[in-house]
Amino acid sequence: MGKRTIATNFDVSKDATGGLVNLNYTCPYCHYENYELIFIGAANMDKLDNDFETDQVCKICGRDVIIECR
Repeated sequence: MGKRTIATNFDVSKDATGGLVNLNYTCPYCHYENYELIFIGAANMDKLDNDFETDQVCKICGRDVIIECR
């Protein structure tokens, strides 16, 4: 299980096929700024209406990170 961090910025774009989430965060391990672009299928679109979290891997140090979007 990875350490948690809070997204420094995130933007959600939605259409009939699903949603794209563009988010920025600072890795809690290596402290480098990172970004992710995530596709959310139409079946899970309701999850984007509230706070959500996503499990990712830091592009710099390769460690597991849980990013909270709120």
